[in-house]
Amino acid sequence: MDEQEKSPSEQLLFALLQPVARLMIDSSIGLAGAVEMLKIALVNEAYKNAPEASASQVSLMTGVHRKDIKRLDGGSQPYSKTSAAARVLTLWQNEPDYLEAGTPRALARQGEVGFDALVSLAKVDAAPATVLSVLLASGNVVEEDGLIRFVTASMVPHDRDEKIRAAIATLVPHLDTTVGNLVGDVELWDQALRYSHLSQAAAEELAKDAANMAMDMLQALNTKAIALQAEEEGTTLFVAGTYVNKKAQQE
Repeated sequence: MDEQEKSPSEQLLFALLQPVARLMIDSSIGLAGAVEMLKIALVNEAYKNAPEASASQVSLMTGVHRKDIKRLDGGSQPYSKTSAAARVLTLWQNEPDYLEAGTPRALARQGEVGFDALVSLAKVDAAPATVLSVLLASGNVVEEDGLIRFVTASMVPHDRDEKIRAAIATLVPHLDTTVGNLVGDVELWDQALRYSHLSQAAAEELAKDAANMAMDMLQALNTKAIALQAEEEGTTLFVAGTYVNKKAQQE
């Protein structure tokens, strides 16, 4: 089947699978492993849409054999130490008790306004020592003279597993929004700026501007989200993100 014979939905799926195939090859995941994961995803989504459906009905919806449906269990998303550390950094920048002249103050490990207390306030599923090790390794904080000092809020994981977990936390909501807009489940903002005939220098300049503007936006949203959550907690997930892609176009 060539490009002209594919339906619009098939063209989209094929385009999505290209970077997925790149990740599979890099991670040594073969076709058999990918097929098994696809079966799990199809069954999970079918039961999400029709919780009372029988195995036969799910088989008709997905094409997955009934024997496979009965043995498949959906996996949960892995817990991310990086997301816990990012939550701590956000509170450190916004909680009045942890600020001095408007900037994050240096913290001792213990004490009423110490680092361990900050981790407890963040309500993350990680021990203070674990969060501290992640922040030290990523360069977000330094520890000197018995104090932990804030360096940067830019949380970039270095460990491959943590990078993958961070990707799950950002990529899945974005793709969910895109697909939701396509199938009519949701109507949410999902836009990108695209220019395909720029010089390398121009692309580099735009990428730098985009990163600076995005950081300003995310910091402003962070501050407001912290305040709103303090007023009233709930169970609704909100995700907003940005990305930059720049590469030479193939002729």
